[in-house]
Amino acid sequence: MLHRMTLGLVVRLTLLVAERARQLRRAPDVGMETADKILWVAAITIVVGLVGGVFKDKLKAFADGLSVTVGW
Repeated sequence: MLHRMTLGLVVRLTLLVAERARQLRRAPDVGMETADKILWVAAITIVVGLVGGVFKDKLKAFADGLSVTVGW
């Protein structure tokens, strides 16, 4: 009985995987737009981090100047 249940489960899982593989073969670029957006966000984050690192002292002085001007 246990062999029948596991065999049925294995057959179902195999069919699900095969169907998904068939779908991916028909449309291989599914998700590429999302990956493209994630890569753009990563690139922008790196550029902003580099600019922040390069101009760290100037940005800190500017923020301190704003704090004094606003009166905090």
